[in-house]
Amino acid sequence: MMVNFPVFKRTKSFLRRWSERMNPRLKLGLVVLLSMLIVFELAIYLIPLPWSAIHRPSSTLVFDRNTKILRAFTSEDDMWRIRTSLEQVSPLLRRYLVFYEDRWFYYHPGFNPVALTRAFIQNLSSGKIVSGGSTLTMQIARMTEPKKRTWYNKVIELFRALQLERRFSKNQLLEIYFNIAPYGGNIEGVAAASWLYFSKEPSQLSPGEAALLAVIPNSPSQLRPDLYPKRAQKARDKVLTRLFARNMISADEYQEALSEELPTTRQNWPFIAPHFSQGISNRYPQESRIYTTIDLNLQVFVEELLAVEVKSLKSKGITNAAAVIIDNRSHQLLAAVGSVEFFNERDKGQVNGYLASRSPGSALKPFVYALGLEKGLITPQHYLSDVPVVFSGYSPENYDRTYTGLISAREALKRSLNVPAVDLLATLGGEALYELLRKAGFTTITPVNHYGLPMVLGGCEVNLLELTSLYSSLACAGTFYAPQTRLGQSISSPQNLFSPGVAFVITQILAEVRRPDLPTCWEFSSLPKVAWKTGTSYGHKDAWSIGYDPRYTVGVWVGNFSGEGKAGLIGAETAAPLLFDIFNKLSSNTTVHWFPQPSTVAVREVCALSGQKPGPHCDILISDFFLTDCSSDVECTFHQTYLLDPVTGYRLPPHYYSSAKKVLEKIYLQYPPRIASWLEMNGQPVEKLPPLLPDWQKLIPGGAPVVRSPSPDYIYQIRPGVPTEYQKICLEAASSNDVHKLYWFIDGELLGTTKPGERLFYSPKTGEHQVICQDDRGRSTEVKMVIRE
Repeated sequence: MMVNFPVFKRTKSFLRRWSERMNPRLKLGLVVLLSMLIVFELAIYLIPLPWSAIHRPSSTLVFDRNTKILRAFTSEDDMWRIRTSLEQVSPLLRRYLVFYEDRWFYYHPGFNPVALTRAFIQNLSSGKIVSGGSTLTMQIARMTEPKKRTWYNKVIELFRALQLERRFSKNQLLEIYFNIAPYGGNIEGVAAASWLYFSKEPSQLSPGEAALLAVIPNSPSQLRPDLYPKRAQKARDKVLTRLFARNMISADEYQEALSEELPTTRQNWPFIAPHFSQGISNRYPQESRIYTTIDLNLQVFVEELLAVEVKSLKSKGITNAAAVIIDNRSHQLLAAVGSVEFFNERDKGQVNGYLASRSPGSALKPFVYALGLEKGLITPQHYLSDVPVVFSGYSPENYDRTYTGLISAREALKRSLNVPAVDLLATLGGEALYELLRKAGFTTITPVNHYGLPMVLGGCEVNLLELTSLYSSLACAGTFYAPQTRLGQSISSPQNLFSPGVAFVITQILAEVRRPDLPTCWEFSSLPKVAWKTGTSYGHKDAWSIGYDPRYTVGVWVGNFSGEGKAGLIGAETAAPLLFDIFNKLSSNTTVHWFPQPSTVAVREVCALSGQKPGPHCDILISDFFLTDCSSDVECTFHQTYLLDPVTGYRLPPHYYSSAKKVLEKIYLQYPPRIASWLEMNGQPVEKLPPLLPDWQKLIPGGAPVVRSPSPDYIYQIRPGVPTEYQKICLEAASSNDVHKLYWFIDGELLGTTKPGERLFYSPKTGEHQVICQDDRGRSTEVKMVIRE
């Protein structure tokens, strides 16, 4: 139901009478005008703006943690154009620009009728275009669609200005102007001009600088201060004079601004941390300003340090180095040097050395020992085997190809011995180290079946940044944090790799400065307290040194990006000196308090030989760290007592008792079979257990292993033309039921271990060979194996 109000009726009646009395031509004119307005409004919104010219690609500035520029990158169209918000532009420049260019900017709809009329009269009287009467909005339209200055193009410019005014607020239009205004050459926008002419952000401009940047866009090619300083000064002073005349600046400000010197050259951008800056710029391509965690002063120090050191190494054929520094508290990357000469093509200077995949040599060993501690397999003084061994055809050797037989875990790690580390990884399970690196997010490793036991000796590839981050986890109580590279970046989810106790014990071992791999010429008194490790890859292709204290973790790599090995590429000799130079810089004028001992770490007395909890017969004891939550409590297995017949010297069975016979109890040193066999073969005395009393040999189960294969009565022939991998000889033995493991030795070297009844295969080599099968009770059987071609 429609409601008829009296006012509606009167209005409707008035319009009807007014329409009937109107001149038909006037009525037609109004219809046409109204239609044109409707079409014009539709055109305003339907005809697209040149968006790509309004929102142009930005250059990128990379800053350090203190807002100092590290490096700058042009936009994708090779312009210096730095996207800037209006809030980042000096209020002085905003006021000066509006005053000088368009005083009625905040009031007109996009064009100024008075200014256009005045320009029309001036142009008409002079016979050519001498004045445009353009507003700031019309200037934006002209910048986005440059055209010749004609009346037709002026109409298009006017239409675009109206479009812009409908789409954007006045502040948005000012922001667009400040981002696309030309400043000569390939400089666009006030931010790029401010940096390239004054080396500062546009928010920090002085009155004289603001006046100059307000006027340059009027004629950017003619008012460039680096090319035409006199013209630029004259134009700037004109702006200042008008400002002073309108009381927009005081007399003192006016005189001070007039006295400011103009820049006569474009400033050069800094070129610091080029690899890091390039990487982070590629990661965030849409950002005009990237504020990073890098410390510029520290970065420059490390860059210069590496350059000087590599210069002295080039005579030895060593051409490059890389280094990173991580803050252990904030987990931020403070310095990252990718190479010593970025533009050196011969030495491949643009390769990013701290992200390049390289063999780590021995640098991963501490983490195998950490896993062993975590599993309760070792403590620092617990024994490890350092004897020749073969794992399914893989036979690791120590760097100097010598062995010690028996060694503590602490000493094996300090001396960076290969065989004990491989043996410990084999006990942990060959995948243990791989799983650790995968958990720490290493991007350089491939599926586990590619590596195996050689991984702990550098049989994989890592990069310096990820390896240093892994060491940083030891400084962070066993918790791994991915390094942050941007300020304000949220910390990634931490990964617990080790317990705090494990991290502390490994740190204590690595912090012992007097190490066999240190050059004797070093002045130990000048070295800061640091937990550190070196690494040298196979073939002397990579030299590493990674170290940490409670505050920082530092990683250094030295080598050739070509992969060429050099005899002088040794971690302790080329990388470690750089590591300690960096730590000396970091620790200058500061006091670093060492890591506190966790509650799960305690000290106990252990057997000096086995490193195990002392038994009643261990006479020499030493102190050792242990972990209250996981270290083993097994008593010493080396010092064992046996009952002997004092008359015959025969060994009696355990718990033997006879009223007719006196019994002698004697302590014997029982080395593990592998170690005992190696010691004996190398001329070192090993106590032998006396044979069991003959009367008991048939009653007590257990004798020496019975070797089923190889047969001592058979001569093995190598068949020509058949690969040796298809001619392997089976090793098999039977043993008593008290045996859990058999050890197979070929010519004094451990080939491998089996359970009783399991088979082990030997790749044949011509000659006569001594084969020994020894059980875990110390009993052994020897056979001769003859192989002929």
